[in-house]
Amino acid sequence: MARLNDRETRVRALSGAVFVVVVMAAIGWGPWSNAVLWAVVALLGLREGWRAQPGSKVKVALAVMPAAAAMGAWGWMAEPYDPWPVLAFVWMIWANDTGAYLVGKPLGKHKLWPRISPGKSWEGFIGGMAAAALVAGAVFGWEWSAMGALIGALSTAGDLTESAWKRRLGLKDSGQLMPGHGGALDRFDGFLFAAPAYWAFMCIFAVA
Repeated sequence: MARLNDRETRVRALSGAVFVVVVMAAIGWGPWSNAVLWAVVALLGLREGWRAQPGSKVKVALAVMPAAAAMGAWGWMAEPYDPWPVLAFVWMIWANDTGAYLVGKPLGKHKLWPRISPGKSWEGFIGGMAAAALVAGAVFGWEWSAMGALIGALSTAGDLTESAWKRRLGLKDSGQLMPGHGGALDRFDGFLFAAPAYWAFMCIFAVA
């Protein structure tokens, strides 16, 4: 059993590393690779949602959430292309996930929503928000840390929404895109509410 767990951990770590490299390379390479990345994510999400419950417009609507990220990515395709706002958003989402895990794993005692996601705690939620706030402050200036905290909170809300959707359908993962990580919706569920909010910040306050 220990060997099996070690193997699963290695597979998860390797696929996660490949995922990070591919996403960052696609965003950083240029406007078209960036656009293609989010178009692929949106299509994969739609496919997973449709397979999970064919014909249900309500359920499949959740699968459209990667399109919000695609819309945001297209917003920075004016010349000259600047990948940093898109990268910063992705980093905030990842920082939220990492902070929630690092804080919640050893310190999490108060469950956030046990019926939907037993592993999440209020301590992890706060840790994730703090990590996302640090990223926002480091990239845009510390006066924008509150924006990062909000993005972290909205990312967790998206994660919980997708978890509720999967639980209702009796699914462990939305798909098998990445070994040990699930499908596109599992990897990008944090974009559901966070991407539109981030887009609004960029447009209204010209943070970048």
